[in-house]
Amino acid sequence: MFKRLVCLLCCALLAIFAPAGAMAATEARIAGFDGDNSRHRWEDNGFFTRMQARTGVQLTFDEYTDYTKWQEAKTAMFASGDLPDVLFKAELTENEQITWAQSGQLIDLAPLLAENAPNLSALLAENPTWKQAITLPDGKIVALPMLNRLPAENAMWINRKWLDTLKLTAPNNWEELVQVLRAFRDGDPNQNGKADEIPFSYLGPWDLKFLAHAFGLVANDYNVYTDETGAVRFMPEQSGYVQMLAALSDAFAEGLLDANGFYTSDTFRTVSDINAAATYGLYFGPNPLTLLPMETAQQYELLMPLTWEGKQVYRELNGSVIRGTFAITSACKDPAAMLRWVDVLYSQEGATEALAGEAGKDYYVGADGTWSYAGDTQTSSSYVLYDLSIYDSGNMPWLFPTDFYARYNNESITSVQAQLQKLRACIVNPFPVYTLTPEQSAEIAPVQAELGRYVDESLARFVTGEWDAHDAAAIDAYRNGLAQRGLDGFIRFWQDVADAAIR
Repeated sequence: MFKRLVCLLCCALLAIFAPAGAMAATEARIAGFDGDNSRHRWEDNGFFTRMQARTGVQLTFDEYTDYTKWQEAKTAMFASGDLPDVLFKAELTENEQITWAQSGQLIDLAPLLAENAPNLSALLAENPTWKQAITLPDGKIVALPMLNRLPAENAMWINRKWLDTLKLTAPNNWEELVQVLRAFRDGDPNQNGKADEIPFSYLGPWDLKFLAHAFGLVANDYNVYTDETGAVRFMPEQSGYVQMLAALSDAFAEGLLDANGFYTSDTFRTVSDINAAATYGLYFGPNPLTLLPMETAQQYELLMPLTWEGKQVYRELNGSVIRGTFAITSACKDPAAMLRWVDVLYSQEGATEALAGEAGKDYYVGADGTWSYAGDTQTSSSYVLYDLSIYDSGNMPWLFPTDFYARYNNESITSVQAQLQKLRACIVNPFPVYTLTPEQSAEIAPVQAELGRYVDESLARFVTGEWDAHDAAAIDAYRNGLAQRGLDGFIRFWQDVADAAIR
């Protein structure tokens, strides 16, 4: 149980209380999605109990732990008009925000923030791009975010024990990486006498496209980025991307890439046997504990981005802002009170309590500044997982308490946090922050579906050797396929979006 607790702590995406009694007694109905298969019970979870004691707001709950059912329930609420006062862990899409703001069913919070949410207002003033990210095209703010100064990244993790066993240093560029992967393949680094090592594990085209950074390219999930002039570029048609296809094809042919990488998932890659020999040399993920037991995970360290022409750049995954986590509906009789309620979570102190409970009761801070949960390991792990908080499942509105979390009294956690902090220096956002209107979403969705599928299928064909990445005719045919699927119009669309975003 304790290992599961630590893993959940690592996976979590991690600032003065309103004075007790500052709010008049308020009752509100709150509905939301706590995460698939969550075991929290909102009605008796310590998070909501503490929040009620702090704010005087008494809540009734409509909690969902199945995403599909939550989506269905959310749609039904707005269609029928039987709305809760608040949507919490709302998973509101941009289209939903715009549609229900236009219908008047989600209220505009922008005019209320300065007076009733001073903590959040200060954060948005300090970070204008955060405010831009949650503001709709018409200037309204109808949903509040989760904020995390150290967000989860799809980082590269390399087996440090294997490097040490083979007397290797961490690679700095693609050529050095290939040499290391060959050594992982041939040198029996897990020392079990079997050729069971998988030098490079990945999950399909999505993971592999992160390697484009080693060829000077970084793009978003639409495969687009803006260059230094502000022009929109489509990464899969660039010469650096073609170079990557050839390099990956060569690596696959040598057995350096997982032969099952296009057919597997993290569910099948996950290792639970602490006595099993490590078989992965390098893989992508938010941190090693998402895939491996703690004893095995300790073998891995962050591999910093590979250099290209002396530069290190890496794609930002989600950024510091997760949108659509909290909204107030037209059914709410006291929106100001509910804003003051949620603003507690945007303070450092409020976020810390949301994560770890009450100091001196639920956790203790040591003389060295590190903190630990109270009680024996078995009791505290069960309590923390199910009863103390709800931060570890779903996306909640708050400022993740990064500094506090980094002082958790566990060497594995603090080490991972420190390594990820170093990665931030190389992270770039390849495209301006934007919000699409429902009309724009409807326009681009079919083109993206066809282009995106073609790009990913083509990558798999080139890497596995079905198509020859070294053959100019095959590359020309691939590029013609991009054009036939509407690439020119796709780029024009995103150029308009980028231009509007930076005005």
